[in-house]
Amino acid sequence: MLTPVEFGGAERVCMTLLRNIDRARFDVVPILLTRPWEKDNLFVRELRKQRYEICEIPVALRETGDYLRVLRCYKLVWGLLKGRGFDLLHTHGYFADIVGIPMARLNGLPSVATCHGFISNTWKYNLYSTLDRVALRLGTQVLAVSEAIKQDLVDFGLRPSRVRVMVNAVGSAENDDLTQATRDARRKSHGICSADFVVGYVGRLSAEKGLKYLLTACADLVTSGVPLRALVIGDGPQRNELEHLSRQLGLGNRVVFAGFQEDVVQWLPCMDVFVLPSLTEGTPMALLEAMAYGVPAVASAVGGVPQVIRHGETGLLVSPGNTGEISGAVLTLYGNSGTRRTLSQNARTLARMRYGVAEWIGRIEAVYRSLSKRDVRYDRLDH
Repeated sequence: MLTPVEFGGAERVCMTLLRNIDRARFDVVPILLTRPWEKDNLFVRELRKQRYEICEIPVALRETGDYLRVLRCYKLVWGLLKGRGFDLLHTHGYFADIVGIPMARLNGLPSVATCHGFISNTWKYNLYSTLDRVALRLGTQVLAVSEAIKQDLVDFGLRPSRVRVMVNAVGSAENDDLTQATRDARRKSHGICSADFVVGYVGRLSAEKGLKYLLTACADLVTSGVPLRALVIGDGPQRNELEHLSRQLGLGNRVVFAGFQEDVVQWLPCMDVFVLPSLTEGTPMALLEAMAYGVPAVASAVGGVPQVIRHGETGLLVSPGNTGEISGAVLTLYGNSGTRRTLSQNARTLARMRYGVAEWIGRIEAVYRSLSKRDVRYDRLDH
């Protein structure tokens, strides 16, 4: 169960699971909490291509003023779980947790929740994050995508034995020739010449992602003489603000706001450096994808990122919100092609060895097998 707003990190994790799980052994029914006024997005279209039976539950009947929407969702979810004879509910995201976990518990159904992280930069998100943590205390098993998220949950009162770290997984480029061909074609299509040094970002354009620090760092790099082009892939509430900031900084056509792209991995090879300037993260899929495709990474040392990147070996870590460190790290990589090659090779090796899809799927399936409707036991709430 999830709310597929866009094809972001949580959606990528779910799609990786749904594409690779053994469907001969597990009958999976995606429950989507959808907005009826929106068209089917990429996630829904991909599910249809994979021939999944989809259950859709409207999160609201209209965009504003639907004050009974949460109660309605509780009723619909409760009825669905009761009537379909499911053995397990797996939730992703705060709203799925809030409405799904309590209804699973009322139905005597075990629940697994993958916790991708919390956003608390506004009062609304802070409220949702608090309610999410409360809901997670009602579940059977929580899968945290990083050690930092597990510690956050334990600090909130969940027993450590109920929280298991399950870092995300990612596929990798199959061969270097295809990657190089894609790189050349993509760079050419955007008017990027061989002399340009391309800094890339993939993800949601929102405040917690720290894009303003990346753009400011880009302006500093241009001043330092770097023939920079920045490629920003993704969409979100900050897009207009970031485009305006880019113009204010005098970056002009040096920054390409490519918007949402269905096939992100086809864009990664045209980057010389991938930058993730986030202020908060779990184990970011965009970072893992960049590393799997051999793009040297500069990332904020937040959430599970320090467990992915070993500074100077598989990437470079910077302090969150520190423009100077971002520009300094990129400048270091611009000036040293040998370091870029080393980080690229190490990152690809790490992605294959530690974040492989087959092993990750095996761990998820083992969790599913360990829980069943007839064997579930609900202990007292955590304190």
